Amino acid sequence: MSNTNYKNQKGVSLYLTIVILSVLMAVVFTMISIAVSQIKVIYTLSDSVIAFYGADTGIERVLYAVYKEGYIPSKGECPSAYKGILDNGAGYEVCVSNKSTLTIFSTGDYKKTKRRIEINF
Repeated sequence: MSNTNYKNQKGVSLYLTIVILSVLMAVVFTMISIAVSQIKVIYTLSDSVIAFYGADTGIERVLYAVYKEGYIPSKGECPSAYKGILDNGAGYEVCVSNKSTLTIFSTGDYKKTKRRIEINF
């Protein structure tokens, strides 16, 4: 009688092994996918910080020109003197809004990431 029980259960251990390995592989692939996406986010974040500091450099350049060199920004202009590329490859471009309040904004870019800073002047 015990011999027949074993004959009926033949292959169950193979089936359970395949199911357990499939679940483990799914968990491992999910963890790898999450890790890869987090690495991409970290690289994008570092590009974003560099672009932000590029925009900050543009704002600081214009503020220096206003307070030390006597530059008076006119509405709606994007002076070519306030465009630049930094040593790390980030760039910036400064423009002045054409609205009633004088708003100066600087757009910094690095690789495919752009960040913008605005100040009311």
